[in-house]
Parts: sequence; structure tokens; C-alpha cells
Amino acid sequence: MKILFHLNSMGRGGAEHVVSILSRAFVEKGHTVVLATQWYSEKEYQTDARVRRISVGLAADEERRGRIYKAWLRFVRLRRCIKKERPDIVVSFCNKANFRCAFAMLGMRTPLLVSVRNDPHKDYAPYKIPTAVMERKASGCVFQTPDAMHCFSEKLQRKSRIIFNPLSESYLRPVDAPAACVVRKKEIVTVGRISRQKNQLLLLRAFRELLQTYPDYEVKIYGEVQEQEIYEALERYIAENGLAGKVRFMGLTDSLREKIKDAAVFVLPSDYEGMPNALIEAMALGLPCVATDCPCGGAALLVQDELSGRLIPAGDVQALREALTDILANPGEAERMGQNARQVLEKVHPDKVCDEWIRYISALVNG
Repeated sequence: MKILFHLNSMGRGGAEHVVSILSRAFVEKGHTVVLATQWYSEKEYQTDARVRRISVGLAADEERRGRIYKAWLRFVRLRRCIKKERPDIVVSFCNKANFRCAFAMLGMRTPLLVSVRNDPHKDYAPYKIPTAVMERKASGCVFQTPDAMHCFSEKLQRKSRIIFNPLSESYLRPVDAPAACVVRKKEIVTVGRISRQKNQLLLLRAFRELLQTYPDYEVKIYGEVQEQEIYEALERYIAENGLAGKVRFMGLTDSLREKIKDAAVFVLPSDYEGMPNALIEAMALGLPCVATDCPCGGAALLVQDELSGRLIPAGDVQALREALTDILANPGEAERMGQNARQVLEKVHPDKVCDEWIRYISALVNG
């Protein structure tokens, strides 16, 4: 088959990560893959050399034009690209790319498979007309969780699938030492772009209280700054609460696995998520994990509370502090949860997930 992916860019986000894994798996199975993006990000996920990339975005001078004109240009260029490439199917990721494909492919017989990421209440509820067009045009949809699926029409639900995110192949390698021999660093780590959604402030508030009992620990925050005002608010909190030298912003890294594999605990403090890749990777490493049970249910599908990690209510500082205290005070129990967390591989192994995508795509193309 010839499969055309469309998304905004290949920047270091969750959807982009999934596309990088799927596209590589698809070309390895003999399919032709074309990647149509709106722009190039400064730091991007690498794609297989056999994946051809096409720009359907705007030139620098066009970015200064009016909003309606720019939307029309994006629509026209994507439509022309799809007509020229003549793929067997178009697969789009995230709300704006899904909307763009739905409008650009009106009148075309090529099937459109959309993929809903993140929390639909945030990404789709404010856009009723584009969402309605997407639901009618899409031949199918991939959701990450049942909660996300139930936000849409029954018609779309009936022709859709729930497929977990694939784990990056690099996390399939065993860690350097057996779990029983791990000497964990006095580090609490979190991974995610600096943004309101990821709510790193929740972790810092819990950590401030935790330091009274565990003064030797530090927090490391991995991820790029997406929202400058949130980063500045975190910096102010650190300065005003005596956390200087105890909280470090680590930025992006190409060796995340090696840097976090022996941390004391991984924390996902988000207010909402789709299927959090960072949590999947931490669990695959056997890290003791604490995650917010946030919409739209991705963390709850991955973590069994007190068996393979800890789930806490979103936004609950006290619950996070108590969960972290329990983990640090009971290292044996923490390692047991970390070992149980490795069972997430049964759900997110890249071979399993990519096969699910191929079977679904084949059914839509041949349907």
C-alpha cells in the first residue's frame, strides 16, 4: 500500500513520536510511506530514509498574510499533494491536521483515517463545525482510550479502533543490570514539554513538602519549553520556596533512557493526557511511577494502582506527596511495582501495535 501521513511537523511531541515509529515499521514491511507536514521544527524525530517527506506549509512571506488566506493556502496545497501522490489512504494526526484533511479531501474517494490524540474536550469540543465535517468524512479513527472515543458520535465510534501508542524500539533493550542490583539515584524525574497541561508545578509543590523528610533528593525536569510564561512561573516558584539547586531543567536529550533509568521515581503530573509516551517508557524501564489519573484515561489504562505504580487524582498535591513518600520510604515495594510496570510491554510492544495499525488500514483500503 501507499500510505500518506499528515501532521503539522515532526517536532518532539507524542503524535510525532508515534508517526516516526509507524512509518519506519511500514516501510520495513514493504509499504510506501509519504509524510506531508506543514513545517520543520528545530528538533525533530528522525524518520527512515525510505520515507519521503513533502512540505505542504507556507513560505516565510506567506506567514504574514491574514488567517483566512493562510488557512486556504494550507488547504489547497494539501489537496494538491494528495491528488498528485494518489495514496491508498491518508492518515492524519491531531485535531488541526484532521480538520485540514477532512476539508481538503471533500469529494475524494481516498479513505481518510484520522487519529485523535490528547483530551478531546480540549481539542475538539470548541470546534463543532470542523469536528462534524471530520466525523462525516473520516473512514475510520484511531483513539487511544475508550473515554476519548465516547466524546464523539456513535457513527464514528462504530467505524473506529482503540490502539495504544507503540513503545520506542530503543526501550526494548534490557537495562545494564538486573532490577535487584539497581542502585537508584536520589532523583525524582518527570518528562514532558514545559506547559500548563503538563503541570510541573504540581510536582514542585509536592517536592517542597517532601524535602523536609528527604532533603538529599532533587527533581529533574526533561523537556523543551513550550510556554515561556509557565517556565517563568516555575522559576519564580523555585526561587521563592528555597528550591534553587534542588530542581534542574534538563531540556531535550537524545539519551533520555540512559539518564532516567536509575531514578528513584518517575512522576507524570499532567492535568490531561492522551496515551502518555513518557509514562510508557518509564514503565518499560521498570521505574517506580506515580501518575495523575487525568482525562482522558490513558494513565489508568497503563498503571494498576499499587500493583504497577501509583495513580493519584489530578491536581492533588497532598496525594502526590503521600505517594512519593511511600515509594521513597519503601524501596523494596517500589522495586516490586517497577518490575510489574514492565508488563506494559504486552500492550505497547511496537510489533504488536504496528500490526494492529496495518490490519486496520488494510481493512479500510480494501473495504
